[in-house]
Amino acid sequence: MTSLVCALALSFVLALPFPAAQDSAALTASSRESPPPASLAKPIAQALARQGVRVLVGKASTALDFWWVAALPLKAGAAAPSWSGIEEGTLVGAVSIPSDFRDIRGRVIKPGVYTLRYGLQPANGDHLGVSPYRDFLLLSPASADTDAAARGHDGTIDISKLSVGGSHPAVWSLDPPVATQPALQAHQTELGHDAIIMEMAVTQEGKPSGTLRFGLVLIGRIDA
Repeated sequence: MTSLVCALALSFVLALPFPAAQDSAALTASSRESPPPASLAKPIAQALARQGVRVLVGKASTALDFWWVAALPLKAGAAAPSWSGIEEGTLVGAVSIPSDFRDIRGRVIKPGVYTLRYGLQPANGDHLGVSPYRDFLLLSPASADTDAAARGHDGTIDISKLSVGGSHPAVWSLDPPVATQPALQAHQTELGHDAIIMEMAVTQEGKPSGTLRFGLVLIGRIDA
């Protein structure tokens, strides 16, 4: 009888749904009219759109305020808006972080204002299997990043290291790099990470070229 009771209890427990590590409802986003922070250098602030996005994160409702560039420049010859057509180190936006927050690798980013630049993970096998995509946004302190021009791979990594100290940059993953879901919608990735779908205007050779929509992972971690 005892073994039967144990078996029934075990079968009941196994039948219960296991909660996800995170729920996409942990992120909510809305657009807002707000000038970029005064702590941004003038060339950076001038590149940003006035309309930003506020993301509320988790039960504590930590408010992350984003400003995206008014127009993301595509390389000449790029067939469609995608990150493959964006020069590495290109300024993508800025974010204001009100309290300690973690990047995709679990490193703590201190409160402050940071620029966001596009970065591409090297295809050298060092981080093989830790992320389905190689596309990231790198955070750099606004006080150190004062030139809106693209910084390239090494320049972007070097300045981003100042955000967390040590030998690695502060990064947020783009998953998916190109999204079809509506902008400002919460999205859970195949790895169980929570993202917000963002969207920004794209130009090519100075002319409007549609928009780029992508998922920005704000809850979740990869080990690398």
